[in-house]
Amino acid sequence: MDWPRHIPTLTDRVITLRPFVHDDIGAVLAASQDHATAEFTVVPSPYTEADARDFVEDRSVKVWPGFDVAIVDRDDAFLGVCGLRAKDDDAVTEIGYAVAPWARGAGVATRATRLLIEFSWQIGAVRVELDAYTENKASRAVARKCGFTQEGVLRSAAPGKNGRRHDLVVFGLLKTDEVP
Repeated sequence: MDWPRHIPTLTDRVITLRPFVHDDIGAVLAASQDHATAEFTVVPSPYTEADARDFVEDRSVKVWPGFDVAIVDRDDAFLGVCGLRAKDDDAVTEIGYAVAPWARGAGVATRATRLLIEFSWQIGAVRVELDAYTENKASRAVARKCGFTQEGVLRSAAPGKNGRRHDLVVFGLLKTDEVP
């Protein structure tokens, strides 16, 4: 794959994926206070302003082996976070996201995922992966809407809060797959 040297900015004219800026710290903090975000991600709980600042400062420049970007609307209002990781050096990427509570139910994760899929093909990936906790029905729906195939369940594969483990549903999408 021809991995980017700088964090890209991607848009579908409804949402934009862009590098984090210092002004995102407050929105990242607010979005990370949500129960579902804490339940379905590795975000620490409680999530502090220092956590948000460290996240934004680290993710605003880090490109390899993956990058995270802010999801924003046309007015640059913060909607969430998404990221792309290289699963291997030459052909496979993995997508992840967390949509802010105030932006859920509006197709934000689906749009962001589609932008990252297209970017993956542009840099030479032949396969994109997406994992979701079995309990996370919304993320599983995003995967299906974006054309991913459910390939299996990894039992007790993801650490959760309070020592709990989660099963992960594994989804895959090949460049040759027909996408809705």
